[in-house]
Amino acid sequence: MKTLYVTDLDGTLMRDDKIISNESVAILNRLLSQGIFLTYATARSLGSASEITRNISFNLPVIIRNGTILADPLSGKEISISMFGKELQHIRQALADTAIPGFVTAYLGSDEVKLCLTGRTNEGFQDYLQNHSTDRRIRMVDTEDKLYEGKTCYFTFIAPKNELLSLYERVKHIEGINCVFQQDKYRPEYWLELCPGNATKAFAIQRVKQLCGCQKVIVFGDSANDISMFRMADEAYATQNAIDELKEIADGIIESNNADGVAKWLEAHL
Repeated sequence: MKTLYVTDLDGTLMRDDKIISNESVAILNRLLSQGIFLTYATARSLGSASEITRNISFNLPVIIRNGTILADPLSGKEISISMFGKELQHIRQALADTAIPGFVTAYLGSDEVKLCLTGRTNEGFQDYLQNHSTDRRIRMVDTEDKLYEGKTCYFTFIAPKNELLSLYERVKHIEGINCVFQQDKYRPEYWLELCPGNATKAFAIQRVKQLCGCQKVIVFGDSANDISMFRMADEAYATQNAIDELKEIADGIIESNNADGVAKWLEAHL
């Protein structure tokens, strides 16, 4: 029976210092060379995830933006992208009076861009911009209408939890979208991410499973955005540092991200 293994990145495969350890890299590359069906599912963009995983020989389609995009890690090209449809208008109405900073991920032709409104910022978002100062996809715009240029596929908002809660309450009931509301791995702020209704890690994993001809799925994760794939998987393992909600639905608890739990589990069982 062919098994597809899927791991989250931040807080799962990656350590708290935002790297994948040399030990994990060595184990995963050895298993990949032996033919294991392994990929990752992350909220990160393709560029960000590719930089983090550059030393690992992933060759299956990778899942990014919480399932919004399937991409080829070898060519760096998108395989499929879920775009917002008629529900975008309802999102725009819900966001009309918000002052919470963030960015809209869209495609202008074949180019991915992150559109941010000039002057709308806070400490957490400013930190994000500083950490992504070399990201050429980030474009500052001067009107809200320009946030919706191109084909929109993702929204990201960054703010303290109490500021984001009201926005979350407004958008979570919009039909045809998925909301991910969780704390940043490395800072006190929270992130609210909106994606199309058919864009979940679970949905994307099903596609990869079919493409690879696998019959079984085993997943690893630590956060709220991993819940959908935990519920669809045949086996699901939470890292020791995972949130309680994920541990409650896991088939087992493995060592923490800082102890290379995913790689060690795979090495022990394969």
